[in-house]
Amino acid sequence: MRRAASTSMANLQDALNPGGSGTMQARIDQLEAEEPEVVDKTQRVIIVCNSLPLKMRHDPEGSVARGHSWHFEHDPDSIYGQCGPGIVAGTAIEKVLFLGGLANEVELFEQDAVATDIGERFNCVPVFLGEELRAKYYKGFCKQFLWPLMHYVLPMSCASPARYSKTNWQAYLAANKRFADKVVEVLNADGDFVWVHDYHLMLLPTFLRKRFNTVRCGYFLHSPFPSSEVFRTFPNRDLVLRGLLNADVIAFHTFDYARHFLSCTTRLLGLNHKTKHGALAIDYYGRSVGVKICPTGVNTDRLQDALLREDALASRANYKAAFHGRKVFLGVDDMDIFKGIELKLQAFELLLARHPELAKTMCLVQVCNPARSTGREMQELQAEVAATVERLNATYGVTEGAADDKDDEIGQGKVVVLLHRSTTLAERVALMSVADCAVVTATRDGMNLLPYEYITCRQGPVDVATGTGGLHLPAPRRSSLIMSEFVGCSSSLSGAFRVNPWSVDDVADAMYRAAMLPIADAEARHEKHWKYISEHTVGYWACSNIAELQRTTEFTGSARCYGLGFGLNFRVVALDPNFRKLEHARVATEYAQSKKRILLLDYDGTLVPQASYDQAPSRDLLDSLRRLSEDKHNAAVCIVSGRARKTLDDWFSEAVPNLGILAEHGYWYKAPGGVVQSPRVWRQLAPQGTEDHIKKWHEIVLPILKQYTDSTDGSFIKDKGTSVIWHFGDADPDFGSWQAKELMDHLESVLVNDPVDVFPGNGHVEIKPQGVSKGTLVEMFLGDDSANHLIETDGGARVDFILAIGDDRSDEEMFHAISERVADPNSSKQLVRSDSCPMPGVARKKDHDHLAVYCSTVGQKPSKADYYLDDTDDVNDLLRNLTVKGGIDE
Repeated sequence: MRRAASTSMANLQDALNPGGSGTMQARIDQLEAEEPEVVDKTQRVIIVCNSLPLKMRHDPEGSVARGHSWHFEHDPDSIYGQCGPGIVAGTAIEKVLFLGGLANEVELFEQDAVATDIGERFNCVPVFLGEELRAKYYKGFCKQFLWPLMHYVLPMSCASPARYSKTNWQAYLAANKRFADKVVEVLNADGDFVWVHDYHLMLLPTFLRKRFNTVRCGYFLHSPFPSSEVFRTFPNRDLVLRGLLNADVIAFHTFDYARHFLSCTTRLLGLNHKTKHGALAIDYYGRSVGVKICPTGVNTDRLQDALLREDALASRANYKAAFHGRKVFLGVDDMDIFKGIELKLQAFELLLARHPELAKTMCLVQVCNPARSTGREMQELQAEVAATVERLNATYGVTEGAADDKDDEIGQGKVVVLLHRSTTLAERVALMSVADCAVVTATRDGMNLLPYEYITCRQGPVDVATGTGGLHLPAPRRSSLIMSEFVGCSSSLSGAFRVNPWSVDDVADAMYRAAMLPIADAEARHEKHWKYISEHTVGYWACSNIAELQRTTEFTGSARCYGLGFGLNFRVVALDPNFRKLEHARVATEYAQSKKRILLLDYDGTLVPQASYDQAPSRDLLDSLRRLSEDKHNAAVCIVSGRARKTLDDWFSEAVPNLGILAEHGYWYKAPGGVVQSPRVWRQLAPQGTEDHIKKWHEIVLPILKQYTDSTDGSFIKDKGTSVIWHFGDADPDFGSWQAKELMDHLESVLVNDPVDVFPGNGHVEIKPQGVSKGTLVEMFLGDDSANHLIETDGGARVDFILAIGDDRSDEEMFHAISERVADPNSSKQLVRSDSCPMPGVARKKDHDHLAVYCSTVGQKPSKADYYLDDTDDVNDLLRNLTVKGGIDE
C-alpha cells in the first residue's frame, strides 16, 4: 500500500511533548533531519476482474524457491492481460495493476507468499475468498442466477437452481466487499484509475465510492444487459443499478445493451439521460455518469505471429490434408445453452437434406470448449449435440477413399467433426486459417470474438508475402461469415450474413449462400472486415475506455462532494464549488437585518410538490405568505407561477390580500394593495398584439397536441388561454420522452415564423408567446419605475434583500434577470449596492449596508441560481423561519 509523506500522530505528540529526551528545539531539529517518505506519483490503472490473467498449477517442488507450492504464468488468452500493454502504450498511464481472484484455492499459510510472488512478478494482487464464499458467490449467484438473467432467461420452474437465493445474494455482496477492501489497500485515490469488469462486480463501485467520494472508477460489462421487463424481476435491481451508477463511466459492447440500461434507470430510478457532443450521460445527484459504447477487439499481432509457430504450421498441414477438396465451415463455442450449437447443427442437417450433393464438398467443424456450468439443461444439450452429430455422419458421411491412417478425431469422411475439448492456440489459429466460413449462431452473447479471430487468421501473418508464399493463403485474402444478429459484434461486421439463429431455415439458407459465394464477393467482404478489425484491436478498446474515464473525471477534484444514503443505497452528491445549500439561519439573519425586501416565489414544484392535478395551498402555507406580505419591511411578496390567473385568484386573492400574483409565466399580473399603479387589478404584461398572435398559433397548435395526446396514453392538454401545456408525466417514461422530443421538433418546424417559444419542463412541453417571462416582473420591481410597483416600507428607499425561489426552466429566466440587474452599475438607485452576499463569519455592520441576494432552485441540478433547497418541505420550513425571525427582530 502506498502512503503519502506524513508525520504520524505519535511522532507529532513526541514533538510537542519531548519530555526528558531533550529540548523542544532539539526534537524539531531531529524531525527535520529525517528523510520524508517518498510519495509514489506514478499514474496507474487498477484493473479489477473476477479472475486474474494468470495460469496456475500445483507445484510442490518449487515451494522452497518461491515460498509456496504453486506455479504461475501469464494467461495469454485473458483479455485483461492483453489490454495492459495497450493502455501503457496508448495513454499517459505508466503502470497497470491487476486485482482479482485465482483459479484455485490457496491455503491460508501460503497466501502471503503467493501475494508477494505474483505482485512482484506479474503486478497482480490476489483476492482470497475461501472455498465456501467463492462457491456461493460465483457458482451460486453469478453463474446460476445472474448469467441467465443477463441473457434474458427467467427461471420459470420452481425447482430451477437459477431461482433467486437470498443466501447467494449475501455471498455476492460479501465477495464484492472483499474485492473493495483489497482495492482500498493498494489504491492511491488521488492518482489511480480503477477499471472494474463484468457482472461479477456490479456492487464494487458503491463500496469504493463510499470509502473515497472522488475515486475515479470505470466499469465495463462484458455480457448483455437485459431489457427493463427482464431486469425488473431482479429483487435487488435498485441496488445493482445504483452500484453501477457509482462508477464514473459505464461501458457496453453495443447500443442495444446501453439502451436497456438507460431504460432501467429511467423506469426504476426515475433518472433521465442526455447527449452532449456525441456522448451519453446520466445526471446522478450532480455527478455526470458517462455511458459509453465500445466493443472489444482482439490482439491481432498475437494471432498473426502464432500462425508461424511450428506447432501451428504442423496442425495447419494436417487440417489441409484432412479437408482437401472440401469447403470448411467452422464453429468454436463454449458448451453453453446460449451458444446455439444445436441450432447450428439442425440448420446444417436441413442444408444437406435440401442439397445432399454438398455432403461431398463441404463439412462442418464444431469445437466445443468444456462446459463451465452443470445441470439438467446442460446434460440435455450435450446429449442433443452428440446425437445430431452421430446422425449426420451416419446419414451423409463419405467413407470411400478415407485413409485408415488419418486421425479418427478429424475423420476424412465425416460431414461434421466434433472436437469436444479445449484446443491450444496453435490448433485454433490453424483451424481458422483453413476454414472457408465461420458460423456463429449464439442466441444471446455479449460480444463473441470468434469472427474477429477468424478474419485475422484468414488475413495471415503480418508479412503478406509470407502468408501468400509460405502458408499458401489466397491473394487477395478472402473469408466468409455467418453471424447471429444477437451477438455483440454483428453490428460491427456489416459484410457478414446476419441470421436469426432461432430460424433454422434462415441459417440453412445463409450456409448455402456462403458455400456458393463468388470469390470476388468473399474478397470484398474480407477486405472490409479486416480494415475494421485491424484498427479496433484490444489495445484500442482499452485505450478508448481509459481515455473516456480520464476525460469524465478531469474536474472531479474541483467538485464539492458528500455522501448520501445508507448501505448499498449510498451515492455521492457532487456540486459545483459555487453551488451550495441555502442555509436557513444565514438567510433569516440577513432577512431580519434588512430594511427593504423583495420575495419572489414559484408555486408548483416550489411551494407544493409537482402533480398532474391542481394542489391548493395548505392553511400553513397561506399563513406563512400572509405574515410575510404584512411585514412592514417587505416591499413585494409575490407568487410567480405558470398557472392560470383564475386558479391563482381563487386561491390567494382573498386569503392573502397583500400578495402580488404573476400568472401564466408573466402574461398577467395582479399587484397587491398599497402600490401606486393598478392595485388589486389584473394587468396584461405581454407586448401589444400578443393576443392576436395567440389566436393564430392556437389554431395550429391544438390539433397537433390532440394528435400526440391520442397516441400517447397518459398524456393530456392544459389550455390556459395565453399558453398551452402538453403533460406527459403519467405516460410511459421512455415513450413519453420520445414523444415530447418529437413534438418539440414538430412544433418548432411549423411555428418557425410565429412569435412563440416552445420549451420542455418537468414532464411537460409548454408553448407560450415570446416576450412573456417571469423576468418581466424583475424589471418592474428593480427598474427605473420600481416605485410604482413596490409597497412603501418603513426602511430605506433602496432594496437590500432579494429572495427568489423556483424549480424549473421558467424560473431560470427570473434568476437571470435578477443577476443582470444586480450586476448593472446603473441600478444603484434601486439597489443598496451590487455586492455579493457576505460569506458566513464575515462581520456585518448593524445598519445592513449591503445587498443580500439569494436565488435558489429546488433540488440539486444545473441552474443559474447560486443556491439550492432540497424540496418543497425545505422551502416551507425556510418561509416559516423568516416569519419567526422577522417578528423577533421587530
